[in-house]
Amino acid sequence: MLTHLLLMRHAKSSWANANMTDHERPLNSRGRKAATAVGQALHARGFAPQTIWSSDSKRTRETSMRLIRAIPGAQRVDYFSEFYHASPSDVFRVARTEGEPDIDRLMWLGHNPGWADLHGYFTGQSADYPTGACTVLQRHNDGNWLSPESWTFVDLILPRALEE
Repeated sequence: MLTHLLLMRHAKSSWANANMTDHERPLNSRGRKAATAVGQALHARGFAPQTIWSSDSKRTRETSMRLIRAIPGAQRVDYFSEFYHASPSDVFRVARTEGEPDIDRLMWLGHNPGWADLHGYFTGQSADYPTGACTVLQRHNDGNWLSPESWTFVDLILPRALEE
């Protein structure tokens, strides 16, 4: 049974090439460092995801690869075009189609404003949700895995806090 659900916004992306589409924008150097730091923090705190469900944009692909490299034992990344600039209802549609995975820790990796909205849905709290932010939720019952009543807010990891 899924015990932890992590919600993460992609790390900081580059705006250096104005001719590039939004979907093609890569991480900048700060974003690359932040993604690695968040992965290391998740591992150190015992929250490292075994599987990541990610948007298919270049910046989320790069974020997920940096996370995977920083997390021993991470199993896989699945990319979903539906997660690109997704609303919570888009994310839940994918989650219902895929079903609850048979792992302990799953991460959803995507974009704002949808991920800030997901954070609010599951925690009941609004938060500034900067690039690289990662919400950690712990399941406290075996009810519906997509219901906020099944989850308790544990942590909000922010890359800037890891730099201190």
